[in-house]
Amino acid sequence: MKNCTKRFLALGTALALTSGFGGAALAAEPEPVSETSAQSAITVQLDGAPLTFTDAAPQVKDQRTFLPFRAVFEAMGALVTYDPATSQVRATRDGTTVTMTLGSVEATVETDGAVAPLTMDVAPYAENDRTYVPVRFAAQALGCAVGWDQAAQTVILVDTDKVVDEAMAEHQYTTLEKYLAYAQKYNEGIWDMDAQFTGDMTMLQAGPAAFTGSMEGTTSDGTAMDVSMDMTMDLAALVEGMSQDTEGEVTLTDEDRAMLDAMKDEGMHIEFRGDVAAGQLYFYMEVPEALGLPADTWYEMDLSALYGSMGIDWTALMGAARELDMHEMLKTSVQAMPLTDSTTAYGEVTALVDGMAACFSDEGFVQGEDGRLTASYSESTEGATSSLTFSLEMDGDQVVGYSMDMSSSMEGLGEIMTMTASMDRDDQMSATMTMDMASLMTMTMEITGGYAPGTQAPETEPPAGAAVVDLMEQMAAETAAEALPESASTQA
Repeated sequence: MKNCTKRFLALGTALALTSGFGGAALAAEPEPVSETSAQSAITVQLDGAPLTFTDAAPQVKDQRTFLPFRAVFEAMGALVTYDPATSQVRATRDGTTVTMTLGSVEATVETDGAVAPLTMDVAPYAENDRTYVPVRFAAQALGCAVGWDQAAQTVILVDTDKVVDEAMAEHQYTTLEKYLAYAQKYNEGIWDMDAQFTGDMTMLQAGPAAFTGSMEGTTSDGTAMDVSMDMTMDLAALVEGMSQDTEGEVTLTDEDRAMLDAMKDEGMHIEFRGDVAAGQLYFYMEVPEALGLPADTWYEMDLSALYGSMGIDWTALMGAARELDMHEMLKTSVQAMPLTDSTTAYGEVTALVDGMAACFSDEGFVQGEDGRLTASYSESTEGATSSLTFSLEMDGDQVVGYSMDMSSSMEGLGEIMTMTASMDRDDQMSATMTMDMASLMTMTMEITGGYAPGTQAPETEPPAGAAVVDLMEQMAAETAAEALPESASTQA
């Protein structure tokens, strides 16, 4: 059930990246290397087949898996070189060159002449005349999906370019290209937006908690933004239900109730500014005084550095989100898949890619009586069924709107998730989502709003003279402080 649903969410996310709902980056999770991995025999699988290492084996250091550079990347079809004068290693494949320096976390990825600097969280090294590199960074930089099978102690590598090329070889995609051309308009020029949202949720049969709010702002060229949001939340029933002791008594203090009342009556105001292409994001919050958060402070997040520390090229990721074709869309879907079982991972990837490649090809779209072109796909496995329908509103030979419907159900539980999203010919959007996880959680959310051509470019930085706090540095400092012994914290 889990993998079936996640595959559909992956494709839905890839489609959403091209729409007026904005981009969402997909981050790979750190490898869950166990404490005993360093003493275990780690194996590597490429496209479902094991790789053989004749004179160097994978190693674990600093809770990260390192692979013999030349053996793995030559198996991927890359040209591998080493410059002893600079201690640099390079792997080049299909117009992309990854360059790393032994002992340094700084690296570069060059694609078609454009060079992007990146920072890894661990450095490559040499041992016994062999070079070892962090597997996740290097493989993803060359376009491979990476996973980890904890039970089998196996690194899973899938050459997504190869899988996608083979799946698309027998199809044409002129219909989807028309949709992508339509979606591109939201990445050009200035757009003013406004939206309203409402919803409620329960957790562990406590609740409901209701929330409502609005957003308005401006975007430019699909990357620069200045957006504000106002939201109120009625959390009383949810918090009280989850704050009961073993005898059913609510344990909230007067201070707790004051905070709940403030969130219901006053709510919060949040402003977002930044340039998504550069990876720079700022946000500011005005919250009720009862919450005790500092006022007049902007927080900064360097998304490019954050993703770079995980071996992900933020610039390339955003570029793909702005100019997706079918090939990149399928690659994005694969990158979002959880590859955790080496016995089934490659088969799951190829099944998803083959099915979606056919579904969104020209022959996959069917014209209805209303003139809309619709493609549908469903998958059933392990008692679970997921379905996806993507429909295009046409005006002659041009796409002028779209709608997307996703759902997942499970035998014995019925429908557990539905999601719809649409944009009409007047640039008005709507989206709804429902989740029903039995007694664990339920949630509903609705969004309506629209876009209109704007004239005033957004402010992408905090106002002059504003206090700005680097959120990542603050979190790192707080984490370090919490790790100190109590006596050291007191002395500090």
